[in-house]
Amino acid sequence: MLRHEDNVLLTRTGPGTPMGDMFRRYWIPCIRSEELIADGTPVRVKLLSEDLLAFRDSEGKVGLVDERCPHRRTSLYYGINASCGLTCVYHGWKFDVHGNCVDLPSEPAESNFKKGIHLTSYPTYEANGIVWTYMGPVEKQPPVPDFYWMHLPEENIMAERVWQECNYLQAMENDVDYVHAAFLHKAHQNQQIKKGALSSDLGINPEHPLVKNPPVEQVVESTNYGKRCIGVGKADEVNNAFMEIHYIFPFYTYPPRFDGEDGMWHAFIPRDDYSAWSWDVQFSHHVPIDKQAQHERRGLILDNELRKKRNFSNSYEQDRKLMVADNFSGIRGIANQDHAVTETMGPIVDRSKEHLGTSDLPIIQMRRLLLTSVKGFQNGVEPLKLDNESLVKLYSQGAYAPKEKEWKEALPLKEIFAHKQGQKSHEPQKI
Repeated sequence: MLRHEDNVLLTRTGPGTPMGDMFRRYWIPCIRSEELIADGTPVRVKLLSEDLLAFRDSEGKVGLVDERCPHRRTSLYYGINASCGLTCVYHGWKFDVHGNCVDLPSEPAESNFKKGIHLTSYPTYEANGIVWTYMGPVEKQPPVPDFYWMHLPEENIMAERVWQECNYLQAMENDVDYVHAAFLHKAHQNQQIKKGALSSDLGINPEHPLVKNPPVEQVVESTNYGKRCIGVGKADEVNNAFMEIHYIFPFYTYPPRFDGEDGMWHAFIPRDDYSAWSWDVQFSHHVPIDKQAQHERRGLILDNELRKKRNFSNSYEQDRKLMVADNFSGIRGIANQDHAVTETMGPIVDRSKEHLGTSDLPIIQMRRLLLTSVKGFQNGVEPLKLDNESLVKLYSQGAYAPKEKEWKEALPLKEIFAHKQGQKSHEPQKI
């Protein structure tokens, strides 16, 4: 249960809101590189309730700008993208990737008017097939995050971006929820799973530790990047399975994985208060990733706006006969299963009506960190600074160990991820 005013504080992320202003202090994945063609059609991108346009100019540079022309506020989406700039079709005003007005043909040639015209723009950074942006104050701009998977070969990475029809927090809370996998993602029968994949599109095999262990013993500990959520369950008669989820402040996660399974990184970026961009980056540590297998198991079939074709309007194509023989949910696609349960909570769930149990410890701890941080931010406290020396070495890697071992011994936190000097520290929270 969460107080109404705290729920509002956590879920409202538009310009001028405390959470929105705090989120703008971090780099945000914006669009996949392949969506932008030099001198091609601009792409509408909504981020943090701002209507923006992404475009690639004649030199291959990426601009992220306000969709509305500063002249009469018409949409620049219909503009001409050529000769290193975007030209409004209404009166010919032209802007470069930095928002500078480089041509203003509707005014006299001798006029200095264009020197005072600027289109809102945000800096971009492009790597690993993803364009990132920073939307906060220039003087507070942090280094671009250097995640582990950014150093893998291109053929080892697969990235997808999908429009999720709910507030970002619902999607992100689902990602740190260990116990839901044992139900929502459960396949009724063991399947032949393709190498590197966690599941098929039906779900996860019933003998996998994520499925066979509801409820798991859980511990949450504070780190220099956010929270590490530990789950401990039975592997076999002599060993336990020790799993970890990494919550990286403020909107990134690594779901649980074991050796032999491809890794997964998520980002949950608010489009507005009622929808989010869910980013899936799947990666293989040592060999090229099987993109077809990973795409099929996630089950995302998208339209031109990156909205799911399996959605609320068609009940996510749930098949109740499937529920009897094949999987728990009757829905195909791991991502579709997640989206179904989070989207049907409503655009912004009323957390004052919840009844949280012991299995919800990671969700409680993540909310607490977000609330503490945003309330501190309102009072002038700088938000958590991410440490690239840590991020570059961080990913989820579970372990198997004899039952006699405690989680701290079986899956110890590496020193590089411990609290930095000056960070507030908390004892691990356990159930």
